Amino acid sequence: MFRSLVLLSVLLVFGCASVQEGAYEPYKSREKKAFARADRSVEIIDVQTNFYAYVETEVAWAGLIEDIQFKETERTIQVAFSIEHRAFDWLDHGGAMPYQLSAEGQGSFRAGWTVDKPARISHLKTLAKPGYMIVIYGKPYRMEGGVIQLAATAVRPIKNTQFAAGVPMSGKISDAEQEEQD
Repeated sequence: MFRSLVLLSVLLVFGCASVQEGAYEPYKSREKKAFARADRSVEIIDVQTNFYAYVETEVAWAGLIEDIQFKETERTIQVAFSIEHRAFDWLDHGGAMPYQLSAEGQGSFRAGWTVDKPARISHLKTLAKPGYMIVIYGKPYRMEGGVIQLAATAVRPIKNTQFAAGVPMSGKISDAEQEEQD
């Protein structure tokens, strides 16, 4: 019995030590190419302030999926995401919840994505759902009422079991967190 406890303790220590933090790794080749092209330093406020300066710039933003709409055409399925922006540190923190999003972002944005058939809407609905994190790469193509719309070049939905939202980024504390501390 004692040996079992010692072995279990050793495994837990080494198992926890093997979870390493590293840079975010794009998942598939389409995302890898978009990740290499995208300017991750461009923020929503930059595009809202000077929209036409960024229409040829591929950006990479993250957030929480608020809503998804599907429209089927003869050859494609068009997907429209409504996303609540959140700051993303572009790190893989390891462990069960490797990704972290800030408590607040810079507002909402929308993204359009086209999937070629034979994909089915029923299958796409299993990949991305409201409440999931999503990383979107794309170019701004329209702004209505301050809400930017991106023509997506790549998307990566991340299940709600793989990220934590509400994490302070770069030492910044949200207003709500500050009030809790006071």
